[in-house]
Amino acid sequence: MNMSTKMRRILGVVFVLYLAALVYVLLFSPYFGRTQETPHGVNLAPLTEIRRFWKGPESLGSSQFWINVVGNVLAFLPLGLFTALLLRRRYYGAFALAVTYLASLGAELLQYCLRVGSFDIDDVILNSVGGLLGILIAFIIREKYKNKKRTGHAA
Repeated sequence: MNMSTKMRRILGVVFVLYLAALVYVLLFSPYFGRTQETPHGVNLAPLTEIRRFWKGPESLGSSQFWINVVGNVLAFLPLGLFTALLLRRRYYGAFALAVTYLASLGAELLQYCLRVGSFDIDDVILNSVGGLLGILIAFIIREKYKNKKRTGHAA
């Protein structure tokens, strides 16, 4: 997909603003418990926390479910979307997924090292799912753009 320079610049600015907001939420936001008093631990057992939020007292109706499960997916969806849209590589999807995974892993490590959260493998999984959804949306946008360009009108 060949984007105009103007569109690429606009996406780039929005992407930088998104990244700043993401860093704030992940490392500094007291609303999301990013304080030195936040419980500090490690969860390396996949799906443990996801199952707890799905089946436990903090299930679908609770704000904790939405913040921890849905919030982790939605927080990284734009990372996959912007990365996949801005890349000109042939294998943009695989590269964007790697970027999303590594950014999530890095965020979890930073939260643990800075003592503003725990390292939770479930967060890495959920963030990567969010990035993957963003990449799928980017794929749909790219295909529509290709069809529009090919036919000369909206697909």
